[in-house]
Amino acid sequence: MLFLKLIVKLISSQKIICKFTTHINLTNKEILIMKLSKKLFSLIFIGSISISCIAQNPITVGEVTAKPGEKISGYIIVPAGRDSDIVKVPITVINGIKAGPTLALVAGVHGYEYPPVLAMTKLSQQLDPVSISGKVIIVHVANVPSFLKRTVYYNPYDWKNFNRVFPGKIDGTNSERIAFQITKEVIDQCDYLIDNHCGDGNEDLMQYLYYTEIGNPEVDNRSKQLAINFNLKVIVHETNRTKDVINSLYVSNTALLRGKPAISIEAGKLGGTAEEDINAIMKGSYNILKHLKMIAGEPKLDFQSVWVQEFKIITSEHEAGLYYPIVSRGDHVQKGELVGYLTDYFGNNLQEVKSPFDGIVLYIIATPPMSYGEPMVMIGRF
Repeated sequence: MLFLKLIVKLISSQKIICKFTTHINLTNKEILIMKLSKKLFSLIFIGSISISCIAQNPITVGEVTAKPGEKISGYIIVPAGRDSDIVKVPITVINGIKAGPTLALVAGVHGYEYPPVLAMTKLSQQLDPVSISGKVIIVHVANVPSFLKRTVYYNPYDWKNFNRVFPGKIDGTNSERIAFQITKEVIDQCDYLIDNHCGDGNEDLMQYLYYTEIGNPEVDNRSKQLAINFNLKVIVHETNRTKDVINSLYVSNTALLRGKPAISIEAGKLGGTAEEDINAIMKGSYNILKHLKMIAGEPKLDFQSVWVQEFKIITSEHEAGLYYPIVSRGDHVQKGELVGYLTDYFGNNLQEVKSPFDGIVLYIIATPPMSYGEPMVMIGRF
């Protein structure tokens, strides 16, 4: 700001000099010097304006370095370990020509969740660094082993749920090593984070998002604004996630506990690739870019979201069985209503699943396999 004020003063002085020279006689040499000084001043002025618009510096994420005005794709390399060879996590880094925040957009934390992956591919093709203020880090597929092996929930090398191992370990299992690199290269470098999910291959899920409150008023308020401006119909308000930075578990929680506002999106179901889910993620991502003033325009809010203030995830109490859902995503259910049941392999009833309160089915497992401790249904109450 001080620099710009000095420029304004210099402009005014130049105007005064020009007016003054119209009333005195100058030699040709003096006139030439005056003209050259004015041209030099103009070049300095234009250069100063250009410099003020350029993002401050390049950014390096994994093997990718993007200078201001560049969009570069490449990989975060996860070193080999006892259980697997190296893993290459695909990313795109977009460094705008103007200064602004750094937004991380993550997809593929669970490998069978496809709409976020497809949305991030489209988004990476559409975003132009010339029109961006700040930087965008897109993680196309975070959990590459699960994606390539088409596994639900778990990494095929260590059978861990990738969204329960953050911030990871540099010398841990495959999931932990990937989480460590994503924490270091992406989460620690961003100012805001959106973790994009959907219903896994077994989950019949309606569109909603998680707003997690951690007790930090500044971070909570900015995260809440992300949730509102992403603009899905339902926002699930969470307050009970761990506050342990060393064992933060979730991608979004890891960002939050490091002071980075974050939300987690759910749009898609049953391993599908519906355009309505891809488009919802795309629209929400553009809304966030506009909300953060990273691109021109205002967020397009098509409706006022409703807030789920309480929810319950009911899990299996038995080692193994066949699960039979009775209701579907988005259904309104009453307290005590039977929403599903579990049998053994021979059809003998093991567990009835009843709604704990009047509410809405956010997701329900829609395929038969069921193991101990796995979720069967999530019901929310407004």
